[in-house]
Amino acid sequence: MSCVNCGGFVDPERAEALTEFGKPVTCKGCSMDTPRVCFMDYSHKTAPSLVVVGNNPEQVRLASNAYRRRR
Repeated sequence: MSCVNCGGFVDPERAEALTEFGKPVTCKGCSMDTPRVCFMDYSHKTAPSLVVVGNNPEQVRLASNAYRRRR
C-alpha cells in the first residue's frame, strides 16, 4: 500500500491495523509529522515543567496566556 500523504511505502501490517481502526493509511514519517507547541509552566515553586500542546489554535492560546501569567 502507499501513503495517502506522500505516496511512500506502507508496511502491510501497519496498513491493516490503520484500516481496522478507520484511520487513513500513512507511512511512519507522515504519521509522526504533527507539529507540537511547547511552553514552560512556572506554577510549581521548585522547578518549571514543560507543557506540550498540539497545534490546535485554542490550545496554543490558552497555554500562551498561562505562560505569560505565571512568568
